[in-house]
Amino acid sequence: MGNTPTPERGNWATYVTATREHIGMSKAELARRLEVDRGTVIRWESGKSRPEDAEVVARFAELFGLDADEALAAAGLRPNAAPTARPTRDVPLDPDLKVIMRRLTDPNVGEPEKNTIRATLRYLAQLAEQQERGAGRNQDRATS
Repeated sequence: MGNTPTPERGNWATYVTATREHIGMSKAELARRLEVDRGTVIRWESGKSRPEDAEVVARFAELFGLDADEALAAAGLRPNAAPTARPTRDVPLDPDLKVIMRRLTDPNVGEPEKNTIRATLRYLAQLAEQQERGAGRNQDRATS
């Protein structure tokens, strides 16, 4: 875990970060869905650790619709496989986001509705960033 060789640690870190950010999921939400501590996700993404349990990696792959063997290789749990730093295919879009994207690209939807959707998304993104920053400060205080 903590003494994992640097290339493998960085590989899992990049893989998790790229996947999570592509979806737009927060670290806290990823931790909740994988049933791990948020600090665990932070350590994964910073390259300080990686999962030792293949089941966690399998849940990660299933959550994002990724190839389980590819995810296991990125985590260093498939020693004979050549790990990749990023998923080899796009992560599927959340169904709710698909609906929003359809509304935003539908020529029959008026600009006022599109502007409302955009403003709401900007507000939610700012709110999520504030919550993440606040949670990060609280985590830093707890470890001090």
